[in-house]
Amino acid sequence: PDQALCKYSDHVEAMTLDASLSTGPIFARHLGYRMYRGEGYVLQSDAHVQFAAGWDSDIIDQWKSTGNEMAVLTSYVSQVQDHVDEETGERLVDTRPIMCESDFMDKGLDRHLQHGEQPEAKPNVKGMPQLEPFWGAGFSFSRGHFIINIPYDLWLPHVFQGEEINIGIRGFTYGYDFYAPERNALYHYYKRPPKDPNDTRLTNEKA
Repeated sequence: PDQALCKYSDHVEAMTLDASLSTGPIFARHLGYRMYRGEGYVLQSDAHVQFAAGWDSDIIDQWKSTGNEMAVLTSYVSQVQDHVDEETGERLVDTRPIMCESDFMDKGLDRHLQHGEQPEAKPNVKGMPQLEPFWGAGFSFSRGHFIINIPYDLWLPHVFQGEEINIGIRGFTYGYDFYAPERNALYHYYKRPPKDPNDTRLTNEKA
């Protein structure tokens, strides 16, 4: 009864589908966008994340500090380990990633633009988020009209690479600007924890 999903169940809406009907992340997120009901802000994140303490009011304050109705705060978020206290949610470092690394992968017909691991450092711009060229699906925060104007294309089943390029280009050409937050709102579990304190074989295995 003390779990957040129980205490705030009247604030949560969920859609459940049989796994056999799955057609990849783009259609799943398209369904998520269709659950939008006119809220002032919209947050998209990966499922396996840890939120920083006070993230909700802080991320709104950061968005407002841009002075830009078309601002979208987005990044490939930092890992949980060594970045945030998992018990308290307090940030352990004051660095943050910025989306500025991208390159073409593969050859021939399979050649595609893909964002790589993003650099992380203390923000150069103080007092507000910093403009950046790319959009990341793992964390995106904006006014609600972003997902109305830039919806996921439901006719792209089983597509993974290209999802972020698709949304990013369409968002920019519509008039949206992408910003790296000055402070992280959430952190990602990129690595699996060890099975027990004496077994460290999984510490470097990607989740």
